[in-house]
Amino acid sequence: MSTAPLTPAQLGQLPKLNVYVDETGDRGLANGASPFFAMTALMVPHEDDWTVRYAACGLRGLIHTSLPNTTKPLHWVDHFKAKRPERRYRAARALADMPSAKVVHVIAPKEDIRRDYYRGLQNTDRFYNFTCKYLLERVAHAARNWPGGPRLAIVRLGAVKGMDHSQTAYYLNRARRGDFDRFGLAVPWQYIKWPPAWTGTDWDGIQLADIHAGLLNVALTGAKDDATCAENLLLCKHQLHRSPAGILRGVGVKVIARDDSFVTDRCWWKKWSIA
Repeated sequence: MSTAPLTPAQLGQLPKLNVYVDETGDRGLANGASPFFAMTALMVPHEDDWTVRYAACGLRGLIHTSLPNTTKPLHWVDHFKAKRPERRYRAARALADMPSAKVVHVIAPKEDIRRDYYRGLQNTDRFYNFTCKYLLERVAHAARNWPGGPRLAIVRLGAVKGMDHSQTAYYLNRARRGDFDRFGLAVPWQYIKWPPAWTGTDWDGIQLADIHAGLLNVALTGAKDDATCAENLLLCKHQLHRSPAGILRGVGVKVIARDDSFVTDRCWWKKWSIA
């Protein structure tokens, strides 16, 4: 017998799941643009959100040694440059030590986006909105199937300079209504508190999502046969979200392309994908 859908009141009483989202790569498709665009969601049970503050404050103390109590936000591109490998390693360790955190990555290789099949995504705002929809669909499923029982996801996304996020919210509202559901794939949108919010980088969780996305960027920017570029990413592999059946592809790691080879052809994929 199927279970009756939860009422809005029942959904509101569910334990909360704090979700922080940031992106890596640019949305441009011209020559010289980044080879991919990706969005990352860091999901943490509300009662464990102290681990977000603990990790972020600890990393700020390590980096801003002259101002150990500063609240100046962390930024991957500013504070974790390639010339500071020890910072990247320590950041990965801090993230990996968050025991209840889960992560979802949605990756869009530009070569596929430029093809006719994805012609509608050659507008940069549509590209962002489409990628965001794919990410939040997976967040909704994660919230419904969270270990220990369903949760209500509170989603905060890092604001993107120059974007009108009211248009993103409009697009996502259409997705919730099923306007884009051509295949009858029911997404449990009701497990996300609506609407999501776009915020600044003063949120510790947004800063940590940015670091997760940065680790992914380093791994995907490296050569496919280069295992060293993914060493820090692999430290956090246990946090990749999986379906109740243990499936990763399409769940915790989604590639927007005709196939997943942009990621799965890399020498470190097998290590990353094994729980």
